[in-house]
Amino acid sequence: MGLTRGALALAAVTIAAPAAGCRARSDAPDAGPVVAPISDDAGRPSRLLYPAAPSSFVELVRDARKAVVSIHATTPVKSGPAAMFPGAPPTSSDAALGTGFLVEAAGTHVLTNDHVIADVVDLRIELVDGSEYPARIVGRDARLDLAMLSVEMPRLPTLRLADSDEIEVGEWVVALGNPFGDEVTASAGIVSATGRDAPGSLVTGTALGFRTYVQVDARIHRGNSGGPVLSTAGEVIGIAVATGDRPGEISFVIPANRVRDALPQLKQYGRVQRSWAGLWGAPVTRDLATQLGLAKVAGAVVTKTEPGSPAERAGIRAGDVVQSWNDRPVDHRNLPSLIANAPAGKPAKLTLWRDRAAVDVNLVPEPMPE
Repeated sequence: MGLTRGALALAAVTIAAPAAGCRARSDAPDAGPVVAPISDDAGRPSRLLYPAAPSSFVELVRDARKAVVSIHATTPVKSGPAAMFPGAPPTSSDAALGTGFLVEAAGTHVLTNDHVIADVVDLRIELVDGSEYPARIVGRDARLDLAMLSVEMPRLPTLRLADSDEIEVGEWVVALGNPFGDEVTASAGIVSATGRDAPGSLVTGTALGFRTYVQVDARIHRGNSGGPVLSTAGEVIGIAVATGDRPGEISFVIPANRVRDALPQLKQYGRVQRSWAGLWGAPVTRDLATQLGLAKVAGAVVTKTEPGSPAERAGIRAGDVVQSWNDRPVDHRNLPSLIANAPAGKPAKLTLWRDRAAVDVNLVPEPMPE
C-alpha cells in the first residue's frame, strides 16, 4: 500500500509556543526571569511562576533522543506500530514492536511496556544512529504493563527517572517515540491529572487502576507506547501507555515512582510480587484534621476495609487515620506503595489515630490477589 517506515510523519506534531503564565521548572530551557514565588494551600513554598514556559522543545528532544530506542523482533509480528497508519490492515506484519528507553540500574537496561514485548523471545534494540544490539528480557510485570530488558553494551546514553509525586497539573511534558528506529517522534502537552490523589490505589488488590495513572493530553499512539514522557527538565515522569489510535483519546502514563518501586524485583526475580492490605485510603483534609483533633494535616484516612482482609483482621476500621507504617510517616500518597512493597507474611506496625488518641496495631500483609 505504499506505506514505509518513513511514513511516521503522521505522528509529527507542531508545537506552538506555550501561553504566558504557565509554571515551569527552574531549569527549563528558555525560561524567563522569575516573577514571584507561589505557595500551596498549606503555605509551603512551591514552584516559581514564570512569564512563559519553553518556546521550543528542540534542545530537550535533541538531548533525550539518544536514549530512546526502537524495539524489534527477529521475525515480523502482527499488529505492531505499522498497523497504526490509515488504511493499514490490523494484521500488518513488521519486525518493529514499539518504543523503549535506556536507564541506568546497576547496568544498562531498557524499560518499555510489557504488551510491547509480550510473546516475543528474540529481541534487539535499535538506536537513532542505526546501531543495533541484542536484548534479553530481565523481568515482566503485566499488572503494571512494565518490562525490563538488558543490553550488553556499556556507555550507552541513559535517562533519569523523576520523582513523579512532584509533578503538578498544568506542567508541560513531551512524549518521545522511536517505533521503527529511523527517527524519534515527539508530541507535547500538559499534565491533565496526576493520579496521586486517587483513593485506594494499590491497596485493594488492583495494582494500578487508570485513575492512578498520570494523564496527559500529549498524543500517545501505538508507536510511542513504552517510550518516555519527559518533564521540561528532561527527566522521565513516566512511561507512555497507548490505549488506542483514535484522535482525542486520553493518554495515560505509568508514574515514574511506580516504575522505580518495581525495578529491584524485576531485576532480581524477573517479576513483581506485591502485597495487599484490603483497605481504602483517602487524603486527610484540614477540616477532617480539626474534627479528629489531629495536630497537623497528615496521614491517610481509612474509608473502608475489605471483608476478611488483613486490615479487617488487624482491627482497622473506617475513620481510622494511618499515621505511620513501621515508624515511617504515612500519607495517602506513599501508603499504597508501602503496602504493595511490604513482605507478605511479615507483620508491620501501624500507628493509627482513633478517638483522638494514637493506637498501634500489627497488620500482616498478604500476596496481592491475581
